[in-house]
Amino acid sequence: MTRQFDIIAVPPNQNLPFSSVVGFENFIFVSGLVGRHPETGIIAAGDIVEQTRQTLINVELQLAKAGLSLKNVMKATVFITDMGMVQKMNQVYVSFFESGLPARSCVQVVALPDPEALVEIEVIAHR
Repeated sequence: MTRQFDIIAVPPNQNLPFSSVVGFENFIFVSGLVGRHPETGIIAAGDIVEQTRQTLINVELQLAKAGLSLKNVMKATVFITDMGMVQKMNQVYVSFFESGLPARSCVQVVALPDPEALVEIEVIAHR
């Protein structure tokens, strides 16, 4: 069986078992990202505001690999480790989607794969 989608980007750590960005027809899927600086690998200062900001910058960088921006995002899923932080996360989140908010789910999780992360965001965009 042949693959029906295009791999646009892979994670920097080649040992991770997924693609960072894939495309299928007019859709682009960006895997969950956290607030680590893409060059240094350092997590944004340990608060939800800075981690959300860096996470969305990382999402923008991945979308750019497909020639897109946050304006193309149709759906976001936010994974957060404490719903008590959702209001602070929302303040940063809405500032990145000035042209209109996409559909979104937000769920609290016990933990994220990155033990220092407080938030992880994945998106679906259109070309």
